[in-house]
Amino acid sequence: MVEKKTEIEAKFVCPDGLGLDAILAVVYSLGFAGAGEPPCFQTDVYLDTPNYTLLNSDAAIRIRQRGENYVGTYKVSEKQKDATFERTEFEWTLSRDEIKLWNEEKKPAIPPTITDALNFQGQTLRKVLAAETHRSATIIRGNDGFTVELSLDEVTFRGHKGQKHYREIELELLQGRFEQFTAVIQSLQNRLKLQSAVDSKYKQGMILVGKYGVKTP
Repeated sequence: MVEKKTEIEAKFVCPDGLGLDAILAVVYSLGFAGAGEPPCFQTDVYLDTPNYTLLNSDAAIRIRQRGENYVGTYKVSEKQKDATFERTEFEWTLSRDEIKLWNEEKKPAIPPTITDALNFQGQTLRKVLAAETHRSATIIRGNDGFTVELSLDEVTFRGHKGQKHYREIELELLQGRFEQFTAVIQSLQNRLKLQSAVDSKYKQGMILVGKYGVKTP
């Protein structure tokens, strides 16, 4: 079953030396409360055609492993202004047989509703980028129900040109007004002098480690 949703988030490049506590201190000074979540490790494998159809259309397909769970996601950009993104997201959970096929033969399980809509014109998807992420997240809440997930991601991209480390701050609006979300991210950016991350993780990884596929052992 494919679930469709709209994702609104803001992303910033996280400077070396800036930790989650310092980021949260700014958020709490604005009057919000937070509840930390257990740190997690996830591996994303990004797929694209030989002609990089997805990369060239600001879209992405990934298979994410977190523990024993595998989730596929297709994202397409709808609107972007500076650090703020609005994307349509289609998500599905891989079955046990699909997980086995993915791990043993590296064949992705992409629902027909996704592949039919993309019209790859006979091109097949292949693995082009891997991203290993240590994520530390906190749920931020206001008195009026405003809710945001704030994450600090320590990412290692692995691609044709080797590997690169990348740090990113991500805020996703879970509930509340967009104007309030904008005010929070502007305050955070101004106080910490943050640089907007204007590219998706997929595109950023491809910029850092190349466009010619992941080397396999």
